[in-house]
Amino acid sequence: MAGYAFAPDEKVILRAQEVSAGKAGPMSSMTRSELTLTNHNIVYKRKGMFGKVKGYDVYPLSSIRIVDGQPQCRLDTSEFMTYKLELSLTDELVTFTFESLEAKKEVRAWVNQITQLLVGHEAEEDNLRATGVEAFAESTAVAESFGKIFGAFDNAFTRAKSKTAPVIACRCPSCNASVKGKVGTTITCPYCESNVTIQ
Repeated sequence: MAGYAFAPDEKVILRAQEVSAGKAGPMSSMTRSELTLTNHNIVYKRKGMFGKVKGYDVYPLSSIRIVDGQPQCRLDTSEFMTYKLELSLTDELVTFTFESLEAKKEVRAWVNQITQLLVGHEAEEDNLRATGVEAFAESTAVAESFGKIFGAFDNAFTRAKSKTAPVIACRCPSCNASVKGKVGTTITCPYCESNVTIQ
């Protein structure tokens, strides 16, 4: 990272290329840049619209708030299909939007690594879980899957019930003809084409 002065004991832990600082939007795709995690800092390389480096924003890891033993960094998915690293610092809230194809996975890795560096263990699941729109989409997908499974069981039960139901004869209520069918099914009368429920 030419232009950024590393401390003598500072080393790169993670690096992401497709990152924009702050809110995602139409201009963010023009100003995507590099985000680097070292064992001391989070460093964002600021670029202009034409890719020229304008400077570096440095966020010391020591400035990340720790509450109940947990660093205040998390995966933020409150905007549809947008994956952000949200950091609560001592004096501000900072977000970085990851825009690669593996963005969600990348942000989760960053949250885990920052937590490991600051408190010595991986992040709690709450900090890695989807929020907002994506959480709703995930819960909806689970509900839809459950509905499909339940529907398959229901259909199988209905088919099994109809296979074991006895065949009986009854009278068509429209034309009084004798018709046969399994109990609980609806058939079409062959004489007058009325629907007849076999009971």
